[in-house]
Amino acid sequence: MDTLLENVFEEVDAATEQSFLPRMEVNGSYVRVTPDSMEAWLFVMPPSASEGKYKVTELETYLGSQEVLFGYHGSNLQAICQKGVYQREILVARGLLPVNGHDGYFEYTFNTEEKVPEIKEDGTVDYSAVNRIDNVRIGDKLATYHKAKSGVTGSDVKGNSLAPASVKDIPPLRGAHVSSRDTDDTYFAEREGKVELRDGKIDIQNIHEVFTDVDLTIGKIEFFGDIIINGNVETGVVIRAGRNIEVRGSVEAASLFAGGDIILQRGIQGQQRGRVSARGSVFAKFIEQTIINAGGDVTADSIMNSRIHAEGKVILSGKRGMLLGGYTHALLGVSAATIGNDAEARTVVHAGCEAEVIEKGISLKKREVQVRNMLEALVDELNDLREKASVYGDKQDKMLEITAAKIIPQEKELKEELAVLLDEQVEIQTMIKKGKGASIRVDGNIYQGTVICISQLQMPIETNTMFMEYTIQGGMIVGAVIIR
Repeated sequence: MDTLLENVFEEVDAATEQSFLPRMEVNGSYVRVTPDSMEAWLFVMPPSASEGKYKVTELETYLGSQEVLFGYHGSNLQAICQKGVYQREILVARGLLPVNGHDGYFEYTFNTEEKVPEIKEDGTVDYSAVNRIDNVRIGDKLATYHKAKSGVTGSDVKGNSLAPASVKDIPPLRGAHVSSRDTDDTYFAEREGKVELRDGKIDIQNIHEVFTDVDLTIGKIEFFGDIIINGNVETGVVIRAGRNIEVRGSVEAASLFAGGDIILQRGIQGQQRGRVSARGSVFAKFIEQTIINAGGDVTADSIMNSRIHAEGKVILSGKRGMLLGGYTHALLGVSAATIGNDAEARTVVHAGCEAEVIEKGISLKKREVQVRNMLEALVDELNDLREKASVYGDKQDKMLEITAAKIIPQEKELKEELAVLLDEQVEIQTMIKKGKGASIRVDGNIYQGTVICISQLQMPIETNTMFMEYTIQGGMIVGAVIIR
């Protein structure tokens, strides 16, 4: 009896369980999950006429029974139910891939990539990028650190979590002459120079050294610190340095500009196109057919057919000590072993303050007087209006307001110009004072064809002579024999 009852109960339980199972489990429907468990596809058999259409909740229950728990495709499930999409696989669930974060990294404000030649559209190659220098000044931002950012966790259709890749921060930036100031995330330069990234360290150098010749394939070099060229500098090249330039080879018709000194160990042959400008002094083995401007001295073994302007001295030293042709000016004086030659080449040598400077000083003084008169006229006009306003009242007050609105900006502009004029006059007076007492000294031969100029005076050399020093005495250029 017990066995019979047990069988009856089992049949009832089975029938009950069957009635609660989704009908897809018994009508040939199935779910296919891709091997990576990121997609689930549903194949549904048509329902019987008596059962009616499927419901979305019914499909979801069936998917759940097949362990598809995440990422349901709602619109596709509705389409199956409402439009009767049967007997073909439909995508009904899709997993969510994890979104990876990123490790900490540095964002640099200068180029850290390997420098390679640039191929232009016409097929030619531009090599200038290979030699480009990343210059920085004190306080320039060098890098910003971006901290590691965690990713977002994903999930497959079975509800299994998919972890993003792990992330990590990296050590602080290393490097000499680099500071992070108030934050560890931003780095700044503590000195001027060439900045490079080497083996994860920032390197700021005050010296940029080139070990090859510099030609038009390089074209231009610009650097805040010192530049050293171990080879030659060829025609057409431009070199600019914030400090000093030293060229250990020869220099052709190039342009050199330095905030400090320029040293040309083998000299320059400028071909009438070379230009050398230094705020400091210029030192050269020889100078030929070149324009030289120096804030200090110009020192060379020989100078030929060049135009020299020095705010210090021009010194011809060495074995030759020769000055020949062209125009040479030095505010503090010129000394040479030889000036001119037997061919009587015209050689103009000037010491002291040049005529152009004196003329400029006179012009500035005239302009100062004009500006002062204009300022005085504006003040008189305003004072006159103020007096009338005190007598005639409101109507004149309005006129005073309108006129003052025009005059005051003019007055400000004139005062600013006057300040500049006075500063420039002080500079010229300083130059004139420094140039007093300048002399031209020749420790060897001075030839006919030479013109000696001191301040506003000049004296042609009419006969060859030697061992002379020329100065101004009693308003005249006077030559005195050098007593050895």
